[in-house]
Amino acid sequence: MSRAFLYVMTMACVTLMPLAASAAQLCHSYWPKPSTPINRFVNNEDGTISDSATGLIWKRCSEGLSGSTCENGAPEIFTWQEALQSAVNSSFAGKNDWRLPNIKELGSIVERQCSMPAINEIVFPATPTMSFWSSSPFAENKNFAWNIYFPYGISDGNDKNYKFFVRLVRGGK
Repeated sequence: MSRAFLYVMTMACVTLMPLAASAAQLCHSYWPKPSTPINRFVNNEDGTISDSATGLIWKRCSEGLSGSTCENGAPEIFTWQEALQSAVNSSFAGKNDWRLPNIKELGSIVERQCSMPAINEIVFPATPTMSFWSSSPFAENKNFAWNIYFPYGISDGNDKNYKFFVRLVRGGK
């Protein structure tokens, strides 16, 4: 991807951010079945969610948010290095093995039936409708890392200096 294309796409996203933030989630039933059905997840009642399909344990709220429905605080944005460091510094729910998910793990919580955001909002409430970092570097450019643009669940590589949202994870199969 050219830098010019990425710049244009980033500027489009920044320009549309207020519009995206105010839009309501849209879900469609034309997919054969939900990609993240509610029965796949267990609310551990400590701010974490267990995923029976992957064995992962997710923080229910994006970094910066808290509460049973992620109603407290404000979502925080991080550069890629800051995102990696936020995981190292986390001791949420009495655990200190939190990490930034790789791109495959982050993609496992994308709900293909929905957009704005493309996530199961019952399981992961108040998810910001923008990009989230993964821990996966982008092979084609050492200055880029993979992220998922949650308005539509699209994965993409972006400059590690951009500031995106973070959802931490632990465990796995």
